[in-house]
Amino acid sequence: MIVDSHIHMYPPEVFSDPLAWGARHREPWWTFCVAPPHQPTLQGWATVDTLLRDMDTAGVDHAVMLGWYWEHQETAELQNSWFIDWVKQHPDRLSGFASVVAGSGQRGLDATRRALDSGLRGLGELLPQAQGFSFKDESWAALMALAKEYGVATYLHVTDPLAITPGSCVKATPLEPYIDLVKDFPDNLFIFAHWGGGIPFYELNRRLRPLLKNVYYDTAASPLLYDPKVYAQVCDLIGPERILFGTDYPLLTHPRLTQTPEFVRDLEEARSSGLSKTQLELVLGENARRLFKL
Repeated sequence: MIVDSHIHMYPPEVFSDPLAWGARHREPWWTFCVAPPHQPTLQGWATVDTLLRDMDTAGVDHAVMLGWYWEHQETAELQNSWFIDWVKQHPDRLSGFASVVAGSGQRGLDATRRALDSGLRGLGELLPQAQGFSFKDESWAALMALAKEYGVATYLHVTDPLAITPGSCVKATPLEPYIDLVKDFPDNLFIFAHWGGGIPFYELNRRLRPLLKNVYYDTAASPLLYDPKVYAQVCDLIGPERILFGTDYPLLTHPRLTQTPEFVRDLEEARSSGLSKTQLELVLGENARRLFKL
């Protein structure tokens, strides 16, 4: 089973004019990321039908749709409604995570509970810098209590401080708060996106490794960030059991080769990275199947 644990999806009403949609919904961070001024964008777009076709072409059995780190709870709830509808239409192919703004108080908690009750499988993707919250906030603690109650993971965007390119919408992620996070919520499950911004390499530290036992790392946007050897090296460091294959589809992760979103090249990179058959089976799907109860 091949599972892409990290994709993003929007309906045509959004990507037909992302600048206008982002302005209308007061989401400047998202707008800058998908349509940066004065420079080409790596953002691709796809309908659900296109997504399913591309999954079939690459042999991807299941994809997990992640929410965005929205600045307004109203937008988070709108995206949750898209995901709930798409999952109901394609339950064997698609799962979704719930978007939420941590600082939205009881409204955010209630909306997240409704989303989880409707079949979404976790929280995220979330980013404190974009959403204006801290992992030390009471509202964050309440969200973590809800995630623990439902036994679901929280997906967090993490950016390697040394991987930032000029003009990028993503700012360097301070890594220390993520270490504090796992100390403060040792019974919660977390997924740190984009190879955890390099945090797996800190698992060589004997003091930190036990703290990170409930943290998974995904491979989303790996071709834009790291040499393919990252697969084998992280497997050597932490084992293959906590690595999740993800592409960030429909992001253009091989922009020099194609301007069309697809899964094939990311899968080829994983398969040619030097992992054993057993390691590949875990990374490409078995870990996700177990974690997300697919």
